[in-house]
Amino acid sequence: ATDIGVTDTEIHIGTIADVSGPKPGLNKGMHDSMKAFEKWCNDQGGILGRKLVVELLDSKLLNYQDTIKGACNTQLALVGGLGVLDQTGAQDAVDCGLVLVPGAAVSPEQTEASNVVQPMPNLIHKYLVGPADWVAKTYPDSIKKAGVVYSNFQTTKQQSDKLIEAYKQSGFDFTFHEAANVNESNWAPIVVAMKNKGVDYFTLTSSFEEIVPLLAAMQQQDYKPKVIELETNFYNSKFPKDAGATADGTFVRLTAWPFEEADKNPAMQQYLQALKAAVPDAEPELLGVQAWSAGLLFATAAKATGSNLTRTTLFDELKKIHKWNGGGLQGTSDPGNATPSTCFVIMEVKDGGFVRKYPLEDADAAVYNNDVAKGMACPSADEGLATLTG
Repeated sequence: ATDIGVTDTEIHIGTIADVSGPKPGLNKGMHDSMKAFEKWCNDQGGILGRKLVVELLDSKLLNYQDTIKGACNTQLALVGGLGVLDQTGAQDAVDCGLVLVPGAAVSPEQTEASNVVQPMPNLIHKYLVGPADWVAKTYPDSIKKAGVVYSNFQTTKQQSDKLIEAYKQSGFDFTFHEAANVNESNWAPIVVAMKNKGVDYFTLTSSFEEIVPLLAAMQQQDYKPKVIELETNFYNSKFPKDAGATADGTFVRLTAWPFEEADKNPAMQQYLQALKAAVPDAEPELLGVQAWSAGLLFATAAKATGSNLTRTTLFDELKKIHKWNGGGLQGTSDPGNATPSTCFVIMEVKDGGFVRKYPLEDADAAVYNNDVAKGMACPSADEGLATLTG
């Protein structure tokens, strides 16, 4: 035994997700992925012989702080999770020395905390704008009347504000920015308001569960913006299945390799096989990939500590990792210096599934065949990341 959560034979880590509460099942893919990671890791002997034990923690959306306080006394680290209201427990985790390797940090408080290392860093002062530039170049007329709706939480409001500030730098003119209730049951007033304002580009800062009834309301009003482009968390197989034909033509931006092309990517193939083996009914989603990448990052650092695995040595090793792509799952980031990747893929919803829209292997060969992450668009940092000051 070397520290909290570490015995001579086991390593105990936790994975937070808001799987119950006001939005049941939210980010469950992160729990599924970390259960799969636990089995996959232990099937290979664990980490230097110690068995990995993953405790699935449910922060129920509103109980993040209490969940953190409990983990302080039992877990070596929290790995592969996400709490929508993670700002509520960020300082508590710092105060108790808990190491966080989240699948994603959401709030500025969590993102900038001194105990956090992310496989796909999400910074408060940088924003991925490669997808925005692609929309502006491909559908230039749509960006003259852009609209954003966000679920009425402080965190989603901040994310929405960041998107607007970043996309403005790519030429977008936002004429509509509104909040919606969580689990909104009547989308008609918002849809009518957007229709009356002639919104041609639309995005939603929320979860895929919200876009399904919103698209249905658009269909009822005989209205659909020229471009609907959604954040990475909408890359969930349930979205096109649940939305049906109303989702066709919707774009979703990815920061990882597409599931549909796993045959071209051994790391993705391995992830999907491990997920299926451990959680047969799991629905793959991008946040699950981010959780898996976080698990790999944690295990890499934990192994580097040798037998002296403590919170301090773990964090020290995490900060030494400056090139990370999850074995090929994502574009190369710098976790140690909290520098994100610029790489992305645009997927389009078609016939109940997702298909690649950009970059295409043939039509966009120069972009597709890059040296950073072949198959993804990877602009330079100057072009691919907008600096935010708001």
